[in-house]
Amino acid sequence: MQRIAITGGVAEGKTTVLRMFESLGAQAMSSDQLAATLLAPGTEVWEQLIREFGQAITAADGALARERLAALAFGDPAVRRRLNRMMHPAVVRALQAQLQAREPSSTPIFVEVPLLIEVALQGVFDAVVVVQATPALQRQRLMARGVPPQRARQILQAQLPTRCKTPFADWVIRTHRSLESVEAQARRIWRTLTQQVYLVAQRNSVSGVKIGQEYRE
Repeated sequence: MQRIAITGGVAEGKTTVLRMFESLGAQAMSSDQLAATLLAPGTEVWEQLIREFGQAITAADGALARERLAALAFGDPAVRRRLNRMMHPAVVRALQAQLQAREPSSTPIFVEVPLLIEVALQGVFDAVVVVQATPALQRQRLMARGVPPQRARQILQAQLPTRCKTPFADWVIRTHRSLESVEAQARRIWRTLTQQVYLVAQRNSVSGVKIGQEYRE
């Protein structure tokens, strides 16, 4: 099974691109969704965060008040580093466990991993797609989500610029263009991958190797 990482910065369209590949027939997974599961009340990570930052980061029902935690993290680099030290290893472990639990398949799986390069996880994947918009469009999209301008600047300044991620990419999808253009870029990548799968299947049919065995690379 080919494992393809989708990465990029905030508000660059990673989830939109992931859903495009899913609509084309790919398997899909999001590390952000895994992180949300890890942050549910009563989990080990939730308890660590409460011990570290106190009850002030929880809502009345015990769930994490993510806006409060984000305000702390983006307002103070030291707090952000403490948060990352707790979150990143847990998310990486959960992601690797999910990937290992998948049944062998000839269908590629695309995984949205925003911090792929920051946590040096690119070696887990067979290929990397970097999704890139302009910084101005990132700010615009964040503010359209209700993020105040100052917070939007803090968020962007706290992140590794996407231009530093593109050298690790097998493909770059530019999302400051029209939706039709983004879809066309995704389709071209999908055609390349499915052609590779077909060629491998043809080769395996001659050698007697089952398709499901090939992509445990």
